[in-house]
Amino acid sequence: MNYTQAFNLLMSLEFSRPEKALHKNPTENGLTFMGIYESAHPNWQGWEQVRAAINAYGDLKKASIALYNDDALIEKVKIFYKKEFWDKMRLDEVDSGLKACELFVFGVNVDTVPAVRVLQRLLGVVVDGIMGAQTLKALNNYDERAFDSDFDRAEIAYYRNLIRKNPRLGVYEQGWENRARKI
Repeated sequence: MNYTQAFNLLMSLEFSRPEKALHKNPTENGLTFMGIYESAHPNWQGWEQVRAAINAYGDLKKASIALYNDDALIEKVKIFYKKEFWDKMRLDEVDSGLKACELFVFGVNVDTVPAVRVLQRLLGVVVDGIMGAQTLKALNNYDERAFDSDFDRAEIAYYRNLIRKNPRLGVYEQGWENRARKI
């Protein structure tokens, strides 16, 4: 699986309904468009266009549909995810498309450093949140079938720990678990 395939899978998991591409989660500050959280990524190139659509349509749902159908804006989303997640986790160097995709989708949801730390704990290597040569070697040597189920368990444990620390996040638990198991 290459980046484009992983991106398309992410989009199918996240955004099957155009009216939900732009939203404001009750537990967050700021907007989220195609999974890009405004408070975490305030400098993303697309925010100006998102704000203009909200002003033009006066309604998040209508703006969401219009933005979802803007191919040039979706290309900006794709470039953002490649640079901020795929490339930062060095996923082109992972020898398995399944492993790369698992890490990519998880990393998009929790950010790259926590995703790599979860991976490193699973692999039994130094936990520093950096996808270095040691982590890549251990990942590439890990049996793909075992990784598929082992990493799902590690993801779910990570999410459950987040919820234990912040019970308000419990509203996302089922969605997070479903996402972990789908890849």
